[in-house]
Amino acid sequence: MDRRSRYLTFVTLVAVLFAAGCHLHRGPKHPGKPDGEKPGRPAATWTSLAPDRPAGTPAEVSLDRAASGPSQTTFDLTISGFWVEEKRGPDGLTYQKIEIPGLGSVDTVGAPDLPLLRFALAVPTGAARATLDVELVDVKTFGDYRVWPQVEPERDHAEGDPERFVLDRAIYGGQVLWPPDQGVRESAVAPRLRSIPSAAGEIWPVRWNPANGELRVVAKARYTVSHGGSAREFPQISKERARLAELTFLNWQAVESFFPFGVISYEADFLVLYPNDDYADELDPFVSQKKARGFKVTEMTVDRIGNACCAIREALSEWLATVPPERDAYALLVGDVDVIPLCDAPTGVPTDDLYGSPDGDDLAEEIYVGRLSVDDEADAANQIAKILAYEDSPSPFCCYDRAALWAHKQDAPDKYVGAHETVRTAVYATPPTFSTHYGHLAGVTDAVINGKVDDGVGVLAYRGHGSSSSTATGWNLPGEYYNSADATALANLLSRAPVVWSFACSNAALWTEDSIAELWMELEDHGAVSYYGATVPSYTSQNHVLDEWMFKAVYDEGLVTQSHAIMRGEAQMAALSGSSNAWMYLLLGDPDMHIRRRNPKSLVLEGLEEILACRPPCGLFLTVVDEVGNPVPEALVGLWKPGPHGGDGVFVNRYADAQGQVTLEVPLASPGTLYYSAEDGEGNALFGSIEVGGQGNF
Repeated sequence: MDRRSRYLTFVTLVAVLFAAGCHLHRGPKHPGKPDGEKPGRPAATWTSLAPDRPAGTPAEVSLDRAASGPSQTTFDLTISGFWVEEKRGPDGLTYQKIEIPGLGSVDTVGAPDLPLLRFALAVPTGAARATLDVELVDVKTFGDYRVWPQVEPERDHAEGDPERFVLDRAIYGGQVLWPPDQGVRESAVAPRLRSIPSAAGEIWPVRWNPANGELRVVAKARYTVSHGGSAREFPQISKERARLAELTFLNWQAVESFFPFGVISYEADFLVLYPNDDYADELDPFVSQKKARGFKVTEMTVDRIGNACCAIREALSEWLATVPPERDAYALLVGDVDVIPLCDAPTGVPTDDLYGSPDGDDLAEEIYVGRLSVDDEADAANQIAKILAYEDSPSPFCCYDRAALWAHKQDAPDKYVGAHETVRTAVYATPPTFSTHYGHLAGVTDAVINGKVDDGVGVLAYRGHGSSSSTATGWNLPGEYYNSADATALANLLSRAPVVWSFACSNAALWTEDSIAELWMELEDHGAVSYYGATVPSYTSQNHVLDEWMFKAVYDEGLVTQSHAIMRGEAQMAALSGSSNAWMYLLLGDPDMHIRRRNPKSLVLEGLEEILACRPPCGLFLTVVDEVGNPVPEALVGLWKPGPHGGDGVFVNRYADAQGQVTLEVPLASPGTLYYSAEDGEGNALFGSIEVGGQGNF
């Protein structure tokens, strides 16, 4: 609140300065006629830089693979045009808000809100820094602009918090082009996606001189980033991390050969942190499933390490140091905030993100983190049962291919409804079947939302105002609040509990008793299987981007592991709109859970019966098929059996070949329970156990 008060005082001072005669030129004067109007915003017009391209053509970033390699990256940026929207400030002056499709924008409050390109590069050399060189090819100049500033963004909470106009006097009173250069000329190399050295960069293709209103737009330029040195050899990363890397790094196609990924087995670690030993029995089914799926699992209790944020982060850091950097790392935190507190982010926001980055106060997380905010062992057992039912034995008939879009009525059909319409009308590689539940339409009520969940839906996404006690606040024509009374009235079956994404405010304020996100999770035999929501009031513009990119990550880019989809969505939000919201959001649920995009197939693991006849070590030849006998290529098959004195007596996993076949060497040195699993890339899974020993094989 102090920050906002300073902004209001600052705005008043700026208004006085303008009234005293501070000089800025009015209105843009564009050569020729605009090519069109921005859809949904008639006040926005298109200024073309390429007459052969239609209005709204996104900026194009093209990697020059021939000129790129381990020591440098070369790419071209081509801009076909930009949108201009006239906006009147509280100082009575007219400004121009400039947007370039496909590019992000400045996120420094008070600075001119100009488009920019944020990018990341993978650096396979030992370079400590990367340097940028720019070759301008085509620059267009326009006159008489007064650029709209980056405002203090609107927030989505129940009481409403509109955007606040702020100007940086130093910039707006300047005499030269801003930003001061074509981009960030030098950046440090640091790990990203845990083990991949990376350089982050920014390109500033639009610059403005507040003294004379001149706007310069780089229609085309070539950028070369040098990260010299000899290429290093890196250990194999997982296929899952390689997919994230492909989407994260602009130069991945030029350097991916230096970062091989495993095609034989899956190497990953999973930490489960819970209050005390009394929870061990309730969590044992979850631990057994993770071990059978190839995770090396470590269990820790809060009563042994302490329940302060710093103590837990130190324990996570010590555990992470035992996990080779090439292995994926996951953690499930089991406990409410009185047991496992939220940490204070550098922005002051209460967050779980710092548990994902135990060695640095940043958003470059090394651990995929989820939480079960449980009150007691029974609550833990119920939530674990819902998760395992979704992952291992979902309803075979319905309705994981459905996605319900739920939106607040404010400013419809723009704003929240408009954000969801962007989601609904996008093109996806694996499109869901959408249903829409928009609050500005008659007959759309809390009961309709419950009916949709009860009828079966895979993903339920809300966009609009929210609070700690209500997923949606005053969201429809009757002004209803979707609160605890509505959630407890749900009757959805255990195996059809949906994934819930709430792009709103404060749903996951875990310090309240209980927050609406916690309530959805703790409902027995119904509610949600996971809930992604914000701890505090979150920013409207960033939420729009997050909404869009979470759907793209899952349904278009194939990032069905929900922590990977979250990482991708938050990264794109940061690149396009800003990273503030990322600190606010947390996941209630299993970070390793695969979001189902299609109704499940039943998997069968053929050959398990041979275990009873073999003598150790057993060479098992297994085949993964679906319910009609078709082979399931590249399914991950895992076996785990506890040893007679603790530890892992059997711990092995392999990817099946194109015919669904895999051979596993199994050192069955003692009798006991052997757990087995099979899982394809869509989350179809098989998990079970078989008793071995005492029947001819020992």
